Amino acid sequence: MSRRSVESLGETVATLAPRSATLVEPPEMERELARALNTMGVTRLYSHQLEAYERVRAGENVIVATATASGKSLCYKIPAFENALISASNRALFLYPTKALAQDQLQKIQKLKLRGVYPATYDRDTPKALRSELRRRANVILTNPDMLNVGLLPSHDSLWADFFRNLKIIAVDEAHLLRGVFGSHVAAVLRRLRRVAELHGANPRFVLTSATIANPLELAEVLTGLPFELVDRDGASSGERRVVFRNPPLKDEEKGDRRSMLTEGAFVFSKLVAQGVRTIAFAKSRKTAELIYRYAADRLGPNLARRISPYRAGYTVRERREIEGRLFSGELLGVVSTNALELGVDVGALDAVVCCGYPGSVASIWQQWGRAGRSTEPSLAVYIAGRDSLDQYLYENPEKVLGRRVEAARLTLENPYILGPHLLAAAHEAPLEDGDEQYFGYGYGEVVKDLVASEALVESGGRMHYTRGDNPAWEISLRSADSASVMVADGEGEVIGSVEARRAPMELHPGATYLHRGRAYEVEDLNLPAHQALVRRVPNRYYTRVKVETDVEVLEESENRDLANGAKLHWGRVRTTDQVTLYKKIQVQDSREIGVFPLDLPPTTFETRGLWITLPPLPPPKGNVRPNFVEFLGALHAAEHAMIGLLPLFAMCDRGDIGGLSIALHRQTRKPTVFIYDGYPGGVGISERGYDTFEELARDTLGILVRCPCKKGCPACVQSPKCGNWNEPLSKDGSVAVLRYMLGQVSRYPTL
Repeated sequence: MSRRSVESLGETVATLAPRSATLVEPPEMERELARALNTMGVTRLYSHQLEAYERVRAGENVIVATATASGKSLCYKIPAFENALISASNRALFLYPTKALAQDQLQKIQKLKLRGVYPATYDRDTPKALRSELRRRANVILTNPDMLNVGLLPSHDSLWADFFRNLKIIAVDEAHLLRGVFGSHVAAVLRRLRRVAELHGANPRFVLTSATIANPLELAEVLTGLPFELVDRDGASSGERRVVFRNPPLKDEEKGDRRSMLTEGAFVFSKLVAQGVRTIAFAKSRKTAELIYRYAADRLGPNLARRISPYRAGYTVRERREIEGRLFSGELLGVVSTNALELGVDVGALDAVVCCGYPGSVASIWQQWGRAGRSTEPSLAVYIAGRDSLDQYLYENPEKVLGRRVEAARLTLENPYILGPHLLAAAHEAPLEDGDEQYFGYGYGEVVKDLVASEALVESGGRMHYTRGDNPAWEISLRSADSASVMVADGEGEVIGSVEARRAPMELHPGATYLHRGRAYEVEDLNLPAHQALVRRVPNRYYTRVKVETDVEVLEESENRDLANGAKLHWGRVRTTDQVTLYKKIQVQDSREIGVFPLDLPPTTFETRGLWITLPPLPPPKGNVRPNFVEFLGALHAAEHAMIGLLPLFAMCDRGDIGGLSIALHRQTRKPTVFIYDGYPGGVGISERGYDTFEELARDTLGILVRCPCKKGCPACVQSPKCGNWNEPLSKDGSVAVLRYMLGQVSRYPTL
């Protein structure tokens, strides 16, 4: 693209210089392996590849944390292939977060034509007729944590005994994605894997690869429970990268109303595609990916629209592989994707990446940008700010992306909703003993006691047995603290997608608009007991938003500390209840509200962890000075929204992972209270991080509110796209007063 064309997309905030590679001579290795590397054009190694190889050869566990496209996969492939060539009985297990990535890596390994190395993917798509032969012959198994959970570990003593007995290398690719609920589940699966391998007399080495994050060593050790060595001196080359930030223009300065990020994303994406620039646009959700694709297709016209496609989880395997192949071959010029393509699936050479809004972490921004300009080729990286406070904060402070130390990935093994089901699965694999605490951490004993008390486990001879006839691993969904999901079927009975059961009342209520591959469907029926939703095709004219009544009950207070002016900060265990009561239908073209409709759905309840801030009781009226209760509730509500909006920058999560409630008089605290809680049963560490960094979070939030040019509140400061109360009531001025009061900057009670 010309400089003028690039400048029309936004403000260039940086041009990142290219970096030369640090290449070293490879070590002496098996001749067949050296030949295969030569066929790849690898005659020398990057310095980090050699360091990782030498550490693994010395018997160490290694995590490699270098940039995207730095050849990290060779760090585990070379020692695994070498072991297989030394002895055909030696085995290796490669774990990828998705089936698509495993298939992509299988094709790369097969191209090496290594005699003595027999790779195979083993997942739910593997034909049953082939599985026995693969178990017998393959010495490199590529799979995902889901299949390891339900397929390999439960059958370790019957179908997989030889494999686990000879297991030498375990590789975990894209480990930076293993955070929150998914990471906590995978940590439990890896602990079960260690336990099973040791039951068979094996002591495999772990090799983890990760994008650049702040705590790679801590992450590896929490995931596996083992000591690790860190390899993070990147020896790979990189091309010049031009970084452009774009802010949607203001439509109404007083209201702070900007053009939609969806419209802006479609504009930038279609402009790049129209100029022949091979582009991926990343969206934050399935719905936004579908909408950006639809808007871009309308802008491009029918001829070029055939050369773009949406891509997201929820598509069938055949659909995803078709899109990947068309992008790799050049048939497609562009794809609008969720983070499903953030991973290392090979889709060929790309020129530009457009990030449509904050994807949940600064690390993810860099990971997405790294999908373009691989090797030494130049690339364009575009960040389009959304309307919310965090997007606007990053737009105003690009150094927080360019210069900020990338966040830490966090997970927990202390969530009984996650650990409990895995202990049942582990007991099914082999009876549990006291010594198994070494695998599952100090929360092990308490959770086991609860499982015995509930008769899920039976104690006999000092060991805990799982005596039911089923396989408990099948009840575990690794990507949710709640294992259940609702299947979405069209009028012909074909399943076209799925939604977590706890999200179904919000996303699949009768009358809801459901998007799939750019097509709109209306939900005709939601059967929660049967976990089914029936939809029908409709014109893509409307979208829907629900109204949710929320209640939070404090179950146990674990910590607290004083803030200023009698305000207090608390953290502990809470129970939340959400009741979807209404939904409104909004016209896509002009955001005009069409109508509001009642709903009659059961409440959704779960226990989690949360922080809450209590203010002193409202002061009694003095003369003519009386509290404005609506204004006061709006102040609390706006402060809650603003803090939730910025918390993802501290906790490495998505805004949708956090829930909140503001109330002028809570029935338990008997005070004005603001709750901020983890949006997952049991909690995953988000609110705990908020508690630990609360003063900094509150100060930065206050800065956003003070600097925002709007008068009464806008999406860039206090309005939330996730608000179940449709952003009512909100008081921007009141939220400033609340934050200043709890930080001790003023002593006058808010709203007085």
